Amino acid sequence: MTQNAQNDMVDTFQNHDSQFTKLVCCYSCAEYDIDKILPLLEKIYTESQGPELEGKAVLVKPNILLDEHPDRVATTHPVFVEAVIRFLQSRKAGKIFVGDSPGFHAPLFKPRKSGVYEVCEKTGVEWVCFGKNTMSVSLPSGKVPVASIVNEVDLFFSLPKLKTHELMGYTGAIKNSFGLIPHLHKAKQHAFHRSSQAMASFLLNLNESITPDFIFMDAVWAMEGPGPGNGERYPLHLVLGSANPLALDIIASSIIGYNPMDIETNSEGLKRKKWLTSVDEIVVKGADFEQLVRTDFKLIPRVSTWKMSLNIVLKRVPFLRNSLERKPVFYKKRCAGCKACINICPVQAIHISPKSPKKVVFARKKCISCFCCHEICQYNAIDIS
Repeated sequence: MTQNAQNDMVDTFQNHDSQFTKLVCCYSCAEYDIDKILPLLEKIYTESQGPELEGKAVLVKPNILLDEHPDRVATTHPVFVEAVIRFLQSRKAGKIFVGDSPGFHAPLFKPRKSGVYEVCEKTGVEWVCFGKNTMSVSLPSGKVPVASIVNEVDLFFSLPKLKTHELMGYTGAIKNSFGLIPHLHKAKQHAFHRSSQAMASFLLNLNESITPDFIFMDAVWAMEGPGPGNGERYPLHLVLGSANPLALDIIASSIIGYNPMDIETNSEGLKRKKWLTSVDEIVVKGADFEQLVRTDFKLIPRVSTWKMSLNIVLKRVPFLRNSLERKPVFYKKRCAGCKACINICPVQAIHISPKSPKKVVFARKKCISCFCCHEICQYNAIDIS
């Protein structure tokens, strides 16, 4: 985001009238310390007038893209998850479930490496394997399987991790709901929705069908660079919360330096006027928004106006389009031969060479640039170029 654009957004968010009620809370938190995070969650929830919790069954959905150590910042931190569970328990919530579904995992997946499953055992809540029991949700693009637990609880709490995303630019509240779709069914949606615009529309449809009742965002350490799985740690030192997923995403993406309208889920979400009719409605409470905006955060380049015009031309010239689009690049020396990239590819554009178990054969023309392979690789053996 340019400095002028940042200043414009600061003016928009700070010059609000008291009648606007779309609240996003942003509070500083320098470390993953439950005694520091828990009071912030309580403050955020009280200020946001979150729904009554006593006796209510609650689904807590962190972001577990990969079951990896928390230091990789690919997942919602286990201390953050525990703090949310403790908060719910302090408010006398009823049965608490925790669950997510990475893009590729074993049938009875339990997030042990990330520490989230240990938190479930420690706090006495139930871990839910999303792929075990599913139901169908009807969306404009057709029926989609989702974890049936969402229909068995009273409230749905989303715990996104603030990260960059190679396809969508940014992943937060709206994108986190994608994990409700189990296992490889997510990859199939990439085959159906082959551009960031199409995927944004799908994600918004999903969120309109299953809307989080509240969102606590883990931004104590965020991910910059080639996210959502292979980026770098960034000390953003924030905890955010809101009952409005679109308002939260607009604020969070602005904080890391994007023009929030360059994020398709934000721009299309605003056009739909379900959660917001204007950014002027957003009220930011807590830290000074002007002081929050970062200028050194490594972002994913978004499509500029001239590139959008170029893409219209390239649609008529498939050879040039395929040559100029960003595509995965595979590194044999880093590859462990796990075949996760092959299993998740929605269009079967990847396979292993019969001559070498660690040499990936990539059919560039078949690739739809969904970057699922890049997301799922635990060995940083795939770049996007």
